[in-house]
Amino acid sequence: MKFLDRMEKRFGHLAVPNVVLILIVAQLVLYATIMIGRVDYLSLLLIPKAVFAGEWWRLVSFLLAPPSVAATLFQALFLAFFWYVFWMMSSALEAAWSVFRFNVYLLAGVLFTIIGALLGQLISPAATIVVSPQFLYLSVFFAFATLNPNIQFLILFIIPMKVKWLAWIIAGFTVLSFLGAPSMGDRVAILAPLLNYFLFFRSSMSQSVQRGRRRAAFEKEKQSALDEP
Repeated sequence: MKFLDRMEKRFGHLAVPNVVLILIVAQLVLYATIMIGRVDYLSLLLIPKAVFAGEWWRLVSFLLAPPSVAATLFQALFLAFFWYVFWMMSSALEAAWSVFRFNVYLLAGVLFTIIGALLGQLISPAATIVVSPQFLYLSVFFAFATLNPNIQFLILFIIPMKVKWLAWIIAGFTVLSFLGAPSMGDRVAILAPLLNYFLFFRSSMSQSVQRGRRRAAFEKEKQSALDEP
């Protein structure tokens, strides 16, 4: 992106390295306060109705909310592993793109999420939209899977699976969530957080579509040649 190249030359010194590690530490601190009963988990999430009622801190606090609250030791171990994978993928993206571009990617995701949630609530005022920081994990995961499709993850610590197939599975569940959403406002809130992915990878997706069309055309021509007497 030429625009990002210009922006990086001008504002690159403002980029924050290891921003996801900072975010994870903040989530850990809040997780501790939740576990000792000082903070209510729901009070951190982005709920547009509550924002419109004056709870403006939710526009920031939802970023600091942990992915979930563990009720068992296994869930706690899984949560710790989840944070590790999130940090690992983010570090890989920083190395592949640069700190500035990764910061812009996350910031775009945050802005799209907030705008999508508020707009979705206005579109469907009867709905109660609730947004957690899941968009961060999804957008980072999809970006990582696009750049590193053949890396293997161990599902449930046992089953090896290439990240590209896992990405397709998660994308399928995301589509089902979108189609099964109770209102148009909920659909907007689901789709908006992924706009940063489409913006960053639109060129790659366009090239992939073009390669697919050329491959299909070649196969058609090949089959036609074989069918000729």
